[in-house]
Amino acid sequence: MTRGRKEKERRDFYSQVISAPEAAAFLKISERTFNRLVASGIIPKDDYGEYILGEVVEAYWRNQFDSEGLKAAQTRLVTAQAELKEAELAEQRGELHRASAIAKVWTDNVLNAKTRLLAIPTKVGPLLVGQELQIIVAKLKDAINETLKELADYDGEKITRTAAILRNQ
Repeated sequence: MTRGRKEKERRDFYSQVISAPEAAAFLKISERTFNRLVASGIIPKDDYGEYILGEVVEAYWRNQFDSEGLKAAQTRLVTAQAELKEAELAEQRGELHRASAIAKVWTDNVLNAKTRLLAIPTKVGPLLVGQELQIIVAKLKDAINETLKELADYDGEKITRTAAILRNQ
């Protein structure tokens, strides 16, 4: 094929007149999306409601990859990378914890508290035999409060250690 013939075919392809459904199919987008792009002035339409294939393709891709859109995407990427790095540093300093580590530590704490609370009757019960009601109530409250105090203690180091373990799994 000669060079002149190739250029002529390219020009013919570029200047081919197509319908909206054909243009949408060529761009692999829905007709609704295509019509939205036409309505917003991104894709040019001739006076007869037809489209020139080359113009449609150029307009579509120019819109998809315009310099402002690319700059905005690059800005979002750099911002996200900076936020991720800041979060990692805050985690290393113990100022921020992963949700999975917190969930694991608190699940363990609640299970330990449950075990200790359920052990109170066995552990304290024999000590209460023959005691007065006020002493029984006080000793039970003391045993319950001791278990709840353990549950209420915040241990950032334990969360940090757990996060490191989960990260390495």
